[in-house]
Amino acid sequence: MANEVGKKVTLKDVASAAGLSLITVSRALREPDTVHPATRDKIQKTIDEIGYIPNLAARSLVSQRSDMIGVVVPILASSLFADFAEGVSKTLEPNGQRMLLAVSNWSPELEEEAVRTFIARQADAIILTGFSHTDATRRLLDRFPGPVVEAWNVRDNVIDSAVGFNNHAAAAEMTRYLIEKGYQEIVMVGGASLNNDQAADRTRGFIDAMTQAGREIRPDTIVEFNNPATIEAGGPILRELMARDRKPDAVFFLAELPAHGAMLWCMSHGVSVPDDVAIAGFGDLSLSALLPVPLTTVRIRGREIGEQAATQLIDRLNGAAPRQQIKDVGYRLQIRGST
Repeated sequence: MANEVGKKVTLKDVASAAGLSLITVSRALREPDTVHPATRDKIQKTIDEIGYIPNLAARSLVSQRSDMIGVVVPILASSLFADFAEGVSKTLEPNGQRMLLAVSNWSPELEEEAVRTFIARQADAIILTGFSHTDATRRLLDRFPGPVVEAWNVRDNVIDSAVGFNNHAAAAEMTRYLIEKGYQEIVMVGGASLNNDQAADRTRGFIDAMTQAGREIRPDTIVEFNNPATIEAGGPILRELMARDRKPDAVFFLAELPAHGAMLWCMSHGVSVPDDVAIAGFGDLSLSALLPVPLTTVRIRGREIGEQAATQLIDRLNGAAPRQQIKDVGYRLQIRGST
């Protein structure tokens, strides 16, 4: 029953190879309960043998559903966003939905292109990372008929619904912890806040906690690096900080990978953590607890954010949940030896 190489296999080919009418084969795929099980088995065996793939685009025109969910993440280099995507995918699949994944590299323009592509491909719903969008993206999503979830942060001004955690509160709580531990020269290291509401909220949380404690915010108290955050960025940043006349006694990294890089730099340059400098991160990647000096950090439930976002979309598509839902999955300080 092998099909001619290079020729597209059609439903008519399936009917011919199975020795059945085109109507019977079509009905077996559209309404399987109306066709005898033995006949369905014969059709499925034929499909497997000749490599027939249904035209999902044509089917979606009839059903008004594509069974595809568009998801935009900023990067995949961090396992947090990989866990998030896996949480989305594993929740969607048992419900007959598939994930279309795009990476924006923290660019609102690339996110806009992804949203346009998802809409053009008749995606049933869309999940975005954060609230930093172009005006054009907002207009597109305002007109989009399906549900939209903005993930990884919580705010009141959502397009449709949101699943995440309070980035401002998390950074503020870690900052208060460092202050209460008695650290006097605390420096915050964070990614660029432009087009990144999560980084902006974390920076604001640090500043608010320092200000409330009566701590001075000097120009060199906050160090900003360009996104994306990498492990390679941490070492050079800490080297420059430790070369200052007024050395920090604690450094709070608002991303986990640069904190790892800083820890490794300390290990290779004889800098004792936390005796010479305390280091805190944000994210709690799997390596953080396994470092020679385990890293104090903010634990983020990336996989749970993905699962909850997908669940919220499925509920909305099934008509079981209202708009404007805001789900806060929370965070937790993970205090370890580095502070």
